[in-house]
Amino acid sequence: MTHSSSRPPAGNGWLADNGHSNYVIVIPADAIPAEQHAAAELRSWLRESTGANFPIVVGTPPADEPAIFLGCGPEAAQLAPLAPEEFVIRRAGQHLVIAGGRPRGVLYGVYQFLEDAVGCRWYAPQVEKVPRHAALPVPELDLRAKPALEYREPFFREAFDPDWAARNRANSSHAALDARHGGRVSYGGKSFVHTFDPLVPVAEHFAEHPEYFSLIDGQRTADHTQLCLTHPEVLRLVIDGVRRWIREAPEATLFSVSQNDWRNPCQCPSCQAIDEREGSHSGTMLWFVNQVAEAIEAEAPHVAIDTLAYQYTRKPPKTLRPRPNVIVRLCSIECCFAHPLESCPENASFVADVEGWSQICNRLYVWDYVTNFLHYVLPWPNLEVLAANVRFYARHHVVGLFEQGSYSPGGGGEFAELRAYLLARLMWNPEADEKAIVDEYLDGVYGPAAPFMRDYLALLHEPIKDPEHHLHIFADLDQVYLDDELVRRGDQLLARAEAAADSADGRERVRRARLPIQYVALRRLEDGPERTRRLEQWVATARRAGMTDIGEGRSIDRWLAAGARKPAR
Repeated sequence: MTHSSSRPPAGNGWLADNGHSNYVIVIPADAIPAEQHAAAELRSWLRESTGANFPIVVGTPPADEPAIFLGCGPEAAQLAPLAPEEFVIRRAGQHLVIAGGRPRGVLYGVYQFLEDAVGCRWYAPQVEKVPRHAALPVPELDLRAKPALEYREPFFREAFDPDWAARNRANSSHAALDARHGGRVSYGGKSFVHTFDPLVPVAEHFAEHPEYFSLIDGQRTADHTQLCLTHPEVLRLVIDGVRRWIREAPEATLFSVSQNDWRNPCQCPSCQAIDEREGSHSGTMLWFVNQVAEAIEAEAPHVAIDTLAYQYTRKPPKTLRPRPNVIVRLCSIECCFAHPLESCPENASFVADVEGWSQICNRLYVWDYVTNFLHYVLPWPNLEVLAANVRFYARHHVVGLFEQGSYSPGGGGEFAELRAYLLARLMWNPEADEKAIVDEYLDGVYGPAAPFMRDYLALLHEPIKDPEHHLHIFADLDQVYLDDELVRRGDQLLARAEAAADSADGRERVRRARLPIQYVALRRLEDGPERTRRLEQWVATARRAGMTDIGEGRSIDRWLAAGARKPAR
């Protein structure tokens, strides 16, 4: 084959040249589904970028043929064992080696290679960047990498897409990741949180055994109750329940034994004695969960018991320590999210709790909150604190992050895809440059409209920099940063962004980003023809975006039925 280029033929320092390549992709004979999928992904994206074909060979390639070895080859055999999500990318003469631990290391290595050598990005499930290369050199890569966190969950509806999650190296428990993607962090049981009632249902047991449940002001209660954690029969029922869940979900590695989603811890003398000794209601919780973890350890050594440090159990105990097979998930629900955790006085007690748990917990996770639950669709300027907070957690030995965003099936979150993308990148590498990530995202998603989107985000974030202004997860429309002038200027910027967009898809993305600021304006307009017209346009754009919710458990339809003013509850 002749080449119009003056460069040497592909294979002599070039992966592809002028739509041609001499390279093959080699996988081992015993390749697992994730390694087979890694080869298919590598071939597909390289072909889209270069126009060249990269055949997949199983086993040994033809002699002297340049190859990209995935999880095999002489170089891979010489590597020390790699962790399940760790990978190595290395050039070996004319060959490339992408080796990794199982199940996800090779797949993650392929995506890193495609990012570094090709320039691919996967911003959102429907928005990707694949640069076209007339010629693609063999990169001089020598990289060994693994994630900073063992569990990485950007909990947004848009992040549940399994291909997006895998390509951005999020091993989310709620994304539909299957064997092709190397699986996921898997919770078993009836719920991944708030499991006291599923384990010991109050409706089933309270009539005959009220002593299983919280004693509140001298009375056992069935209303918004917790468990009596010092009752031996409660312990037996929970252990039996967890064992049953393990049998039903043998692939799961995490099972939650955690308080119901309200307060009312038991005040019986036995429970109170432990809590008073430990200086926190986490005393009885950890005392109980440790016993459950000990009971299942021998028969299920691959399993960890996950519990919450949430609201009344947030403060760490004085003397008790989690067993090695216990995960504590500390929750930041009370915090201000306008300012980095460490710099805001409102967050001082939470910061102290992070520091305390980090000193005693072998596997500390955090349940963090990164959206406004009252109004998913309200402008909520927290983007500039996300990186600082992830870095704070990583410095304090947090190994798992659950970043709860707008997770409802109908989406609706303001800049949800941007938040999910930024958080996925930061959870893989907390030291990544967040400004560069956001800038690249805006350019990749909005094209010529990106400068106006950048100005709009800066406008939103400026007022909240005031240390006296705080941001909480149930914010209403009376927020100080949402004055009428900011709403007017913000909508003008997004109108200019829409006009600058160079495609129908680009204009529709800007319209989707414009919904939050228009939502505020609509809520403040008086009834009349103009409001009716703008509301119809707003709803039509939301419908096209697949959006059904304006807040957690609050649908657009119920909001409209209520007059499109107060949020539906």
